[in-house]
Amino acid sequence: MQNNQTPLPGIDVLNTGYGDFEMSFNPDKPDEVQKAKETITDMLKRGYAIFVRQGEETFHVRKFDANRNVYIIGSTPAEEIPIAEARATAVGRSAGG
Repeated sequence: MQNNQTPLPGIDVLNTGYGDFEMSFNPDKPDEVQKAKETITDMLKRGYAIFVRQGEETFHVRKFDANRNVYIIGSTPAEEIPIAEARATAVGRSAGG
C-alpha cells in the first residue's frame, strides 16, 4: 500500500542523551511554525548540527533566520531553504569514545 501524502516539514532529532524524536509542523498553523522556529533556534545555540536534504544533496545548516523562516546553508539567497519546504535532521552534541 502506498502513501501518497506529502510528509509535513519538520526535523528529526538524534540525541544519545535524551533519545531521538521527530517534530513535524503544519506550515499553515502559525503556532506550530513558531514552535518549530524556537526549537531550531535553540538547537543551533546548543551546538546541534542540522542537515537539510534537497533533492539528492544534503547540506549543513550554517545559520537560521527566524524572521524569514529559512535555513541558511551558504552566503547567498540562493543558498537558503525555507523550513516549510524541508525535512531536516539534527544531531545532538555527544562525547565520542
